[in-house]
Amino acid sequence: MRLSVFSVGFWLLLAMLSWSGAGAQSDSERQVIESVPRVGTAFVVAPNQLLTAYHAVETHERLFVSTERDGLFTAARLVAFDKNLDIALIEASVDAKPVVLAAWESVPIGVDVSVVGFPKIGEIISDKRITQGIVNGEQRFFGREDWFQLSAEVHRGNSGSPVIAPDGSVVGIISHKLDAKRASEMTKDFPQNVNFAMKSSRITDFLDANNVDYSVKLFDAARRYRPYELYRDVTDAVHLLVVLQRGGLRTDIPTP
Repeated sequence: MRLSVFSVGFWLLLAMLSWSGAGAQSDSERQVIESVPRVGTAFVVAPNQLLTAYHAVETHERLFVSTERDGLFTAARLVAFDKNLDIALIEASVDAKPVVLAAWESVPIGVDVSVVGFPKIGEIISDKRITQGIVNGEQRFFGREDWFQLSAEVHRGNSGSPVIAPDGSVVGIISHKLDAKRASEMTKDFPQNVNFAMKSSRITDFLDANNVDYSVKLFDAARRYRPYELYRDVTDAVHLLVVLQRGGLRTDIPTP
């Protein structure tokens, strides 16, 4: 099934208008509001197979991804997921060359990285954007070191975006970010661009477990593409994800 950009845009506009008056509505009306679309980012790792963040699709009823080539959206389906790793595999008919993953053990701390995705700032869903930063270090959560911290700017809508090294390989997938407002209230200091991604080693573990035929290579420090070259080479593989949600589930987890 395919939808036009106009159709999806109409749903998103309806969502914005509905949320503006949410405080005065009944529980039944809120149930309707919670069912409007949300957005995220997905990227191609194998023919017609894409990765995204699990929290972006957890409450889904129907999924759609942009097809890029013709300005339409195509239906997608959830194939597999790992809630603990916050990663999901979806299937959709898209025409794009898959990304190449980096072997995490070859990725140095401090390497420059770029994030390509569809940030949602307030109620504005942007076109595809690229932001830059560095890998700040590995990060432990819940006793596990499956993530790393990065300084590239991300927003809601960037959930599931690929984190790309200068050689063009993908070193991670955007998972969550620090709740800057809450941290500021606790520390009296306002942190900036404290964001987290899951390591490529966990991505490959997940893909192996689901029998996905992907490409992986060692990070090549001698090969350095400029940001516009990285964007040009990866852009066809990065897609806007539109999620029609089931109602009734809310979360305050500070995810992008």
